[in-house]
Amino acid sequence: MDMLLKNVLVFRDGTWKLTDIAIGAGKIEAVTDAGKEEVAAQAAPAGGVEVHDLSGLHASAGWVDLHTHLLPLRYGGIGTHAEKIGLRTGVTALLDVGTVGSETFARLRDKVIATARLPVKCLLNIKRPGIRFWKVGGNEPGLDDIPAMVKLKEAHPDLIAGVKVTASKEHMLDYDPMYYVRKAMEAGAELRLPVMVHIGRTPPSLAEILPLLKPGDIITHCFRNGGHTILDSSGKIRSDAREAAARGVLFDVGHGVKSFSFPVAEKALEQGFLPTSISSDLYMLSTPYRAISFANVLTKFLAIGMKLEDIMARASTAPASVMGLSRGLEPGRPASITLFKVVDDECVLKDCWNQARPVKKRIQPSCVIHEGRFMHCN
Repeated sequence: MDMLLKNVLVFRDGTWKLTDIAIGAGKIEAVTDAGKEEVAAQAAPAGGVEVHDLSGLHASAGWVDLHTHLLPLRYGGIGTHAEKIGLRTGVTALLDVGTVGSETFARLRDKVIATARLPVKCLLNIKRPGIRFWKVGGNEPGLDDIPAMVKLKEAHPDLIAGVKVTASKEHMLDYDPMYYVRKAMEAGAELRLPVMVHIGRTPPSLAEILPLLKPGDIITHCFRNGGHTILDSSGKIRSDAREAAARGVLFDVGHGVKSFSFPVAEKALEQGFLPTSISSDLYMLSTPYRAISFANVLTKFLAIGMKLEDIMARASTAPASVMGLSRGLEPGRPASITLFKVVDDECVLKDCWNQARPVKKRIQPSCVIHEGRFMHCN
């Protein structure tokens, strides 16, 4: 053992319990009740053991943000810097979703992934150029190149985690709105990887999209309102959305600047329809506006009544599994840990349509354990 975290709150056996976590060689060695004699005895003779008394902090498996955009505008992207939304905010891994396609992947690899201090993977956009801030269009057929995507996946299996399609009217062919959705599903099958479908303005419709999705595929922006909503006209969860979830389709939040509605989320939670993962959709617009930070998005779910332990599972282990990463607080797992406070904070937060909700408690990252290092958050 080379590090001991003392007196942290960990969700174990159905409750948040005071806990000591022993770490050695970058892995979790023991998770025990705080002050348990054998852990203290292990620490005592080891002169080099780094001991941190973290009373007042909660511990979660390292946070993972499953929906971000990381290639900056100067390289042709729409992203924010991985350093700004990564470890310093409690996030231990990032997924870039569709900022780049087969034509532009090398920019993300060389300018972002190669320099990042935390794991970064990506979903390849079905369109070769990826997303362009100044060009929403480019919707002619043939922008896909599935053979090129297959080659990239074979060359970089550790970096490419799936396929992304933006199924919103402004990104689709007017005469065939499902064209690029079908192509994305074809690419997913060829790459043997999941497909993430961004739902925005109709057409295409959820009724057309959901039947195509296989287990492990992802609907992102699942709590948006408007034409693309998981609620029917009576406010109930759509039957095809429930059927999709039952067969293993994942539902991701992807907050962003126009993709999260408090009323939709509240109605979903009331009906027991929880998201599979909570993500931020942080990019150059949502970082200063609306989403702001991963922890800010998590706080919104605390404000509408989701249990803290359910939030943490959807901020860590669930998205990590999509990225093929090991996260958890069990012995033998990599020591990727986010330590956070739940602080009193009487304020108001708004969704993407200016619907406000009062906040009494805020989730605030304090520090992270990453690759054997203890680091404070900003």
